[in-house]
Amino acid sequence: MRKFTILLLSMFLMVGTAVAQDAAFELKAVTPSSDQPTTRVDNVTLVFTKDVVATMPEGGIAVVNNETKESVKLANIYENPWMDKNMVVFEFEKQVVTGKDGKEEEQPMYIDTPGTYSFTIPAGCIKSVDGEEFAEHTFTFSIVGTFSMVNYSPTTTDKLEKIDITFEKEIINVAMPNSGMMIADLYWTTFVNIKKDVAISEDKKTVTLELESPITTPGQYFLDLYNGVFISADGINENASLTFNVVDSKPSFSTNYENGDKVKELGNLEITFNNVKEVKLVEGADAVTVYLPGGSEGTGTATLADGKITVTFEQAFTEEGDYTFVIPAGMFTMDGIPNEARELTVNLYSFEIIPLEIVSITPVAGPVDSLAKIVVKYNQLVSLYYDEEGRTLSNTIKLTCGDKEYTLNYAPSGYNITDNIEYLVNASWNYEKNEWESTPITEAGTYSLNVADIIVNYGAETYTDEWGYSNYKWHEQGKHCEGVIMWTIADDGSAIKTTDAEAGEQAIYDLLGRRIEKITGTGIYIVNGKKVVVK
Repeated sequence: MRKFTILLLSMFLMVGTAVAQDAAFELKAVTPSSDQPTTRVDNVTLVFTKDVVATMPEGGIAVVNNETKESVKLANIYENPWMDKNMVVFEFEKQVVTGKDGKEEEQPMYIDTPGTYSFTIPAGCIKSVDGEEFAEHTFTFSIVGTFSMVNYSPTTTDKLEKIDITFEKEIINVAMPNSGMMIADLYWTTFVNIKKDVAISEDKKTVTLELESPITTPGQYFLDLYNGVFISADGINENASLTFNVVDSKPSFSTNYENGDKVKELGNLEITFNNVKEVKLVEGADAVTVYLPGGSEGTGTATLADGKITVTFEQAFTEEGDYTFVIPAGMFTMDGIPNEARELTVNLYSFEIIPLEIVSITPVAGPVDSLAKIVVKYNQLVSLYYDEEGRTLSNTIKLTCGDKEYTLNYAPSGYNITDNIEYLVNASWNYEKNEWESTPITEAGTYSLNVADIIVNYGAETYTDEWGYSNYKWHEQGKHCEGVIMWTIADDGSAIKTTDAEAGEQAIYDLLGRRIEKITGTGIYIVNGKKVVVK
C-alpha cells in the first residue's frame, strides 16, 4: 500500500512539473505602454510570465522618434538583487553632466520631447530561464505635454460620494491606474476607493468620479490625482492634490473653552451652535455647575441672546487650578432636540508671554560678498506656523532685488522648535550628502527680506502630554515681527569672475603664485584682498 501511495505521489509531482514547464512564455506588461501617453520616459520595463535572463544586443536598442527620426539608445540593463526575476529594465545610454559641485558624472539619459516613438527588441535578447526565446517585437509609445485642472467640487460637503473635476482641455480617454484611485483621510487611517467607471460631460471637459461608498464621517480627506489618468488629444493631466472637507450637518454645540485648555484668565462660559436654526432654553432644567479648585462648587445663570447662550457665575475665578464645568442634559433644545450632557475641565494658572523679538540676523545687514544662508534668531523658542490644514505658511519666502525674486527655503539644521529660523537661497536636496544645499547669490545689487513673511508660533510652555512625553503649548499663533532687512553685494569691477572651478583655481594661482586646496564648487574666494567668484 505504501509503495502504491509513493507511486501516485511521484506521478502527481511529475504532472505538476510538466504543467509548470508547459506554461506559456509571454509578455505580461511593458512600460511605457502604447495606450497610455506619458510626459517622460526614463527606462523601458518588460514583465513576463516566467523568470528571464536578458542580454543587451551589441550596439544597443535604438528608440526612434517617428517624426524627426532622431534616436536615443537603450544601452544598459538595470540590475537589482531585490527586483522580480521576471522583470527586465533597459536604461538609456549615459551622458556626462556637470553637477553643482563642478564634478563631472554620468547619468542615464531620458526622453521628454513630445512625439511618437518606437523601438524593437531583437529575438534572443530575452530568454526564459528554461531556454525559450522572446521573439522580435516592436513597441511604440507617445510623449505628450500636460494640461491643468481648472477646478473641482465639492470642496466642502456633509456627504462625499461624487467628485466633479473640470480640466482646461477636452478629455478623450481615461486610463485608470491598475492599482485604482482612492481617497484617504488626514492620518491615512481611512481609505475609500474610486469606481473605475468615469463619466465624462457633454463638453468633454468635466469628469465625474464616484466613490465605492460615501464618506459621511466629519474630517479632511485627500485624493492624489496622478498625471496620465485623463488624456486629451495632445496631452495628459498634471499631478494635482484634491482636498475635501466633510462636515457634520447635524445640530451641535461648542463652547468657548475646550476640555484641557490652559488659560491665564477665566470668565463666562459661552455656548454657540452649528447647523441649528432655533435654540430654546428649557424652563425648569438643571443649571450649569462648576467645581472649583478648592472643592467648592457653584451654579451659573444662563441667558439666550442672538442665538448664543451665556452662562455667568457669581464666583470670581481667581484661584489657580482646575475648574470643571458640567452642562446638564436637556438644558436647552436645538431645533427641538434636547442637548446631551457635556463636561470640560479648564486649568487656570499664571504664565507670562514674552513679546517676540528678533535678536539678530546673519549675515548682518549691510555689505556682503554673497548670500547663501540667512539665519533669523529670536529671543525665545519658535516654530514655523502651521494653518488649520497642516500647511506651513512660510516654508518658502522671497528675497527681492529690484524686479528679481529669489526663493528662500526653510532648512532647519536640527529640531524644528528652536530660537533660530534658517533659510537657504535656492535650496536643493543633495541625496549623496543627505542634506540641503544652496546656490549662493553673488550678483551685485541690493537684496531685501521682509521678516514679516516669517510667520511663527511662539510663547511656548513645556508640559507632559497624555502619552507621557514632553511637549510644547503655544500661547500665541501666527504672530510675527516686522521690518525689512537689506544686504548689498557691491560690484567694484575688481572681482575676478570665472565660470568653472578650474578657471577659479588658475585665477587664485595667478594671485598667490601657488596652488591651494582644490576648488570643488561655486563660491567666493578672497585672495590677498582680491575677490575670485566661481560660478
